[in-house]
This record gives sequence, structure tokens and C-alpha cells, in this order.
Amino acid sequence: MISKGKLAQIHIAKQQLGLSDDEYRAILARTAGVSSSKDLDNRTVGGVLHEFRRLGFQPKAPKRAGRLPNTFNKHEQMAKIEAQLTDMGLSWEYAGAIAKRQTGIERIDWLRTEAQFKGVIAALDVEHQKRDLIAYVDECLEALNQSREELAARYNLPNGWERNLAMLKKLAEVLPEPARYVQTFDPSC
Repeated sequence: MISKGKLAQIHIAKQQLGLSDDEYRAILARTAGVSSSKDLDNRTVGGVLHEFRRLGFQPKAPKRAGRLPNTFNKHEQMAKIEAQLTDMGLSWEYAGAIAKRQTGIERIDWLRTEAQFKGVIAALDVEHQKRDLIAYVDECLEALNQSREELAARYNLPNGWERNLAMLKKLAEVLPEPARYVQTFDPSC
């Protein structure tokens, strides 16, 4: 008796080649001396499959063929998130809120897939960029003796501009560097 996988492969070959029942049974009789695939054994099934391949049957590769090995490590992902949170002085609840908003999963340690973790890590990266840019904008404003409100009025910025990454990037480009306004003490004068 042959395995279910080999039996299925024979029936797939019959279908792929478009063989009628009579043609199919003639091939079984000619190659293995049987009239039904259930009468095949491990010794004769190879000859039948070889004949089907000779006639044009192309078996599909196993589903895992060609895939990269799974290198996902949940603990590494959690360590990355922890480092990001520590760097920004944020709590695990913050990351948990991101995970819930993105995936609907209540707790960050319940995430299962690499994509779920990458989503949280990417969101924390964006938050880090926003914080760095708003700190730079604040530094520029301090050098100019201006407030955020004055900046918003000057450039007609919408509410919530401080949380808009694209807008913060543009502001960082147009604002003059704060170092230009810092006066240094020159003892030779």
C-alpha cells in the first residue's frame, strides 16, 4: 500500500494530463500491472509516476520549498521595543497602546508574528523622529526668541502640527540653524 501523498500525486497527474479513465487504467496496467491505483505498492508507484512525468506531468514543489528559514525571534523584538521605550522615556503601556491600535491585540507580549512586532517598532521609530524634530524646532525657536504659537501663526500651521512628521521635517528644513544665533564670548575684544 502506498502513502496518501503518492496516491494524491497520481490522481493529480491524471487530472493534469487530462486522461480518461480508460487511458489512466491502461497506463497503470502497462507500467505496474494493476488496474487501480489502490493496488500499487511502494515498488511500483515510482514507475507509474515516471511514466506520467514522461507524458508531461509536472509535479508542484512542496509548499515549503524555496522558503527562507524562520529566523524570527520574539525576545529580540521585545528587546528592540524595550530599547526604544527606554531611549524615549516611555512605558510599556505606550507600546501596548500602539499594538492594540494596530492589531487589536490587548498586550504587547501577546503579539505573535514578525509583522506585528515590526509594526510596533516602526511606529516607535516614527515617534522618536517626531520627538527629535520637535526638539530641534524648539531649539531653533529659542534661538529666535519665538514661541510655537508665533511659529504656527507665521507659517499658518494647522492644529496638531507638532505631531505631523512631514510638517516637522519641512519646518526643520526652513528654520535657520540655532548655532547661527549663538554669540560666543571673544576675550580679545
